[in-house]
Amino acid sequence: MSCEKFVEFGKSVLASDFPHVASTGVIMLNSGSFGLSPKSVIDKKIECIQDFESYGDNYVRQSLLRQTEDSIEAVAKLLDVRPDQCVIVDNVTTGISNLLDTIVRPGDTILVNSWTYGSVKMAASLSSEVMTNRNSDETDVKPSSVQVVELDIELPIKSEEDIIEQVRKTLEQRSDIRIAILDHITSSTACLMPVQQLTKLCRSRGVLVVIDGAHAIGQVPELDIESIGADFYVGNLHKWCFAPKSAALLWARADRIDSLRPSVVSWLVRDHLASMRFAFLGTRDTSSVCAVSEAVRFVKQSCGGLARIQAYCSRLADKASQHLATAWNSHKLPIPANMEAPFMRLIALPKHLQCREILDMTVK
Repeated sequence: MSCEKFVEFGKSVLASDFPHVASTGVIMLNSGSFGLSPKSVIDKKIECIQDFESYGDNYVRQSLLRQTEDSIEAVAKLLDVRPDQCVIVDNVTTGISNLLDTIVRPGDTILVNSWTYGSVKMAASLSSEVMTNRNSDETDVKPSSVQVVELDIELPIKSEEDIIEQVRKTLEQRSDIRIAILDHITSSTACLMPVQQLTKLCRSRGVLVVIDGAHAIGQVPELDIESIGADFYVGNLHKWCFAPKSAALLWARADRIDSLRPSVVSWLVRDHLASMRFAFLGTRDTSSVCAVSEAVRFVKQSCGGLARIQAYCSRLADKASQHLATAWNSHKLPIPANMEAPFMRLIALPKHLQCREILDMTVK
């Protein structure tokens, strides 16, 4: 298909597909937090809300499960993964918290690092504080022997091997580590991690790997989740893939599918399809899940696919980061160019804009 049939990026697509954004007079750049949805996706979300609110029985019993399957199949096809290995959750924080609630056992040690997203780190820490004895009829809460090991990432990073070596040393020092939570793109430092090599390293030592791909789907070129080799991969769809808030993909390796269980127990929790176990978790707003298929359609048919979007946005990020670093007489994070996130950059503020309290909180 020729490029003439796709939307023109920049002001043109802002006016044609994001009039709700254009009308604010503000250009939203912080997709790393929330992302934006085009009007067609928002319209689909509103349609689902209206269907639910006007004829709830029909929506829940007929439409919801079908549209959930349509969204999962659309995302699976976009990312070239099997639909039966995918479920849709609210966001990465929810997905990883759910996984930890399912896979953590007494005696486990969980590996995180100083760049791990704050809420994910807190979820791991909470797993280490208390664990209910699920193997008995007792109702008391007993202290857990679960531990969390935090690797303090050292700068500067000269190559991917620097990160790999830091993780290798930690695994050698702590042979009790059973679960590793690895970022694909770090939230606080916009660093593209060598997740395939890190996963191989962890799994060679019998460590179960959970990938926090919050920023990866839609941003990482030619993302091949299967080839990473992790046990689980969780990535947001509402940041860089135009889905509405909140929607995220939770993928499990084929031999881990049966372990996927929602923390909220509802009617379909024993369904043979993992996607259905998460589809109906009581009476809640599922409109974002049902609108994911429209977001995928927008990526493919309107934008011309992820590769076209990625090429455009990467050029913008390169140009903008260089402009700011020069204008501020500042510098980017000292990492190799191949480890910079495609659409995200970390640039030191000039001294006159730095607030010590904020900087201290960020570092901590």
